[in-house]
Order: sequence, then structure tokens, then C-alpha cells
Amino acid sequence: MCKKLRFAAGILIVIITAGMCGCLKNRQVEAGIGSMSVHASISSVPSAASPPEVIIVRLTLGGFEVIEELPITSNSASGLIPSLAAGIWNVDVAAVDGEGDVIYEGKGKVEVTRDSVVPLAITLNPVPGRIRFEASADGLPEADSISAAEFWVYHAGGTSAYRSYREVTGSGGRFVVEDAGYVPRSYDLRVIFLREDGSALYESDYIGLGVCPGKMTAVDWVPGFGDLSIEIGFRPCPSAPRDVVVSIEDTSATVSWSPIEGDAIDHHRIYWRYSTQDRYLTSRSSAVEAPASSAVVSLSSRQRGSQVRFVVVARDVHGQESLRSDEVSAEYR
Repeated sequence: MCKKLRFAAGILIVIITAGMCGCLKNRQVEAGIGSMSVHASISSVPSAASPPEVIIVRLTLGGFEVIEELPITSNSASGLIPSLAAGIWNVDVAAVDGEGDVIYEGKGKVEVTRDSVVPLAITLNPVPGRIRFEASADGLPEADSISAAEFWVYHAGGTSAYRSYREVTGSGGRFVVEDAGYVPRSYDLRVIFLREDGSALYESDYIGLGVCPGKMTAVDWVPGFGDLSIEIGFRPCPSAPRDVVVSIEDTSATVSWSPIEGDAIDHHRIYWRYSTQDRYLTSRSSAVEAPASSAVVSLSSRQRGSQVRFVVVARDVHGQESLRSDEVSAEYR
């Protein structure tokens, strides 16, 4: 009786309802017993691995059992179940796919009365799915030190774990988890391999998976391997300025040097001191932006009569500073 239903994926809603007057006009209801009218309509099913092909209705009353199959044609199914003994019947309805799996189901009760046709309305809900996760540590460095694995499952977009499986022991480097009762939807899975001391040896990326109504979702995960090409470049410090020349006239000192070829020089800085007991300080310095290679600096008139010493450093565009140039001195009269 099953006719394969071909339609686009969507959400399955099976509603069994009354109102089959047109179908019942020519059916004779036997005296002293009742009947049940059934109409099932189905829309698209996005979350099912395969579309439903038949709706099965199972009725039970005490030791009585009646099973009817309603074929799906043009996204709907209709039928009349006659000759039912009066009483309260338990009703189980299932939508079954082409692989024989129940992917949506619903339950209800209905009282059949004598000499009447009783309608029934039931909404079918998706059946929880099942999972089987298998992870292999083959090829990982120090794989022999792995004592257990952890599997962490998250709702797609969620921050806390939906389910977790810890201290999963393996055999031959393979670790397996099977479970049921998964709400049909998308999930993210992460695998962690642990050493004997409980520290993590390896953590996988997040693995996306989908659980369909009433179906088994299997994930066979192995670590991925690739090659890494590394190119390392060195950024040398600028060279120290050379050929520093100093001349002093009155309270001004003219300092010049040879420009450095090939270095991305941002600026130079001239330092001077009036005694070997002094340090070269920023307060006695002058910055000169490249490409200039000379500058005039002002000296303190109170230091006349001293031997003024000068050094020049270069700083590149990355902020790296060169070593000092050779110290050059000039008499300050």
C-alpha cells in the first residue's frame, strides 16, 4: 500500500482530524458498533533524513488491536476505520520513512460510541535521534600516552555543553560513544584526548553534525594532518651612523654624518655631554628627521671651556635604534 512520497524537505506536521463527510456517504456503519474517520495531511520535512512514506495507525482496547496503514498521496492520507467496538481506544500514530524507521509519532485516546463515526485529531512530533561517535588517535604524536577521550556536544551557537562523555576508554586507539534521546537539530562536537595524568594531549576543532528524527547519526573522526611551510625573515637594527664631524662656533655646534644606505631610517638623534662624568641624556639631544644628515644644536653658555662630546644614533620606521656612532669631541670656547 506504500507509495513513495517525493517532496521537498520541510517540517513534518501530521494532523488527524474529523470532517470526512464526503468520504463517509457511501460507507455503511454496522449497527451496535462505531467507526473512526481519519484524514492526515503532511507538509515538507526539512529535518528528516528521508521523507515519510506511510502513516500507521494502531488502535488498542483491552486485548483488541487494530492496525491500519494510510498511504500518502499528494501530501495527504485519508481513511475510515469501521467496525470498532464501543469503548475508549488507545491510539498510536507513526509516520514511517522508506527505511522502516518511525520519524514522527503521536498518541491519543478516543471514545467510540455505538452507531456513530468519531473523529480524532493528533499532532505528530519528531522522534528523538541516536548518535554514534568514533574517534581515532592514529598518527598523533605521543598517541601511546593517551589513556582516555572526552566527547563534548554543544547546541549550534550554544556556550554550555548539551551533553558530555568523559573518561571514555578506548581499544586499539579508537574511542566509541553511543547514545539516544537526541533532540533533532544541529550540534557541534569536540574531541579531546587525555594523557594518564589527565592533561589534554590534543583537542580537535569543532565538528558540525545534524541529528534527524528517528535516525542514527554516525561520526567517524580522525585527526587531520598537513604540512606547514615557514618562512622567517629577520629585521636587523639600523647601522650606527659613520663619519661624524663636529664644529663649534659661539654657542652653536654643527654636527654632520654620512647617510646610511639601504636602511629604512625615520630619524637620527644627536646626543652631547660636557664631561666624561656625564651621561648622554635625552634632555641634551636633538632629533633630525631623515634624510637630513646634519643639524645645528645649541650649547649651554655656562659650559664654555669644556670639551664637548657628541654621538649620533639612527632609528628606523619600526622603532629600532642603532648603536651609537663613534664619539667625536670638540673644544667649546
